[in-house]
Amino acid sequence: MTRVAKSTLALVALVAAVAAYVLVDAFLGSMPPIGFGWVTLLVVAAVDVLLAIRIRAAISDGGVGQDRSQMHPLTIARCAALGQASAVLGAVAGGFGAGLALFFLPRLGELAAASAELPASLAVLVSGAVLVGAGLFLESACETPPDDDENGGLGEPA
Repeated sequence: MTRVAKSTLALVALVAAVAAYVLVDAFLGSMPPIGFGWVTLLVVAAVDVLLAIRIRAAISDGGVGQDRSQMHPLTIARCAALGQASAVLGAVAGGFGAGLALFFLPRLGELAAASAELPASLAVLVSGAVLVGAGLFLESACETPPDDDENGGLGEPA
């Protein structure tokens, strides 16, 4: 599995920011308040970090294998996919929060909703960035260590 590219995450965040700006401009009167949905992003980030710490410990202690007392390699691969998905979700959320903040900041004096929604927009932006970091940390924790032999696990050349 290849690692998620930072340029992909930046592009996703940019598209989400533009979409948020345009959607808020078009539908401001009929949108519900942002609220505390950003807390969910922080919970997912905490789960990602805890999984990464557990996986790093299992890899460094040699606790990866198919025994019941070991962490299964398929579980680690699934966690790597979770890390990539978390990074992409964090980029979407961070971009969305940036688009909202860029819409509300210049309108602080003229819109009542701007002063009410700006703190939540910034919270979405920050929690999205935290989720990107946690997702990338989980993805990097799931990498296999390099082989000790020079032949990549193959037999000696004849």
